[in-house]
Amino acid sequence: MKNTFLAVLLLITASFYGQTDKKQPYSPPDEARLAFEKDFPKTNAVWRSEFDGDDGDEELYVADFTVQGTKVSAYYNLKGEMQVLEHAVKPNKLPQNIQSYLKKNYPTYKIVEAARVRQIPNYYTYEVGLSSDSKFYDAVFSDQGDFLQMVEKDR
Repeated sequence: MKNTFLAVLLLITASFYGQTDKKQPYSPPDEARLAFEKDFPKTNAVWRSEFDGDDGDEELYVADFTVQGTKVSAYYNLKGEMQVLEHAVKPNKLPQNIQSYLKKNYPTYKIVEAARVRQIPNYYTYEVGLSSDSKFYDAVFSDQGDFLQMVEKDR
C-alpha cells in the first residue's frame, strides 16, 4: 500500500512539473540584440538562430517581427552586423514578370511563401518558395524580375 501511494504521489508531482515547465524564449548574443535595437527602435521581435554559409556552419541570429502588417526577418552575425533583411510579399503582389514566369515555367508548383530580400550591401532579390510533389524549392529572381536560379531546399 505504501509503495502504491508513493507511485501515485510521484505521478501527480511529475504531471504538475510538466504543466508548469514553459520553454524559455531564445535570447541572441548582446551584439545582435543591440544592433537590432539600434536598427529598429521600439520594435519587439521573436528571436531564433539559423545556420548558413557555404558549409552551413555560420550561425546567424534572426529577429522576426512585423512592420505595418508585413512579416520581416533581420539576420545578424555574431558581431551584430546585419547580413540579410527579408520582407514577406504576398504572391499576388510579386512583380508581374515574376508571376508570369512562374505560371509559364512551373504551372503545377504551389507558391508557399515569397519575400523581397536585401543582402548587404543593398543587393535585392525576390525569393519565392514553391512546393511540388512533397519537395520544396526557392526560385530566386533579380530585383528586376529576371530568373536567376532554382534551389531545392530541405523543409
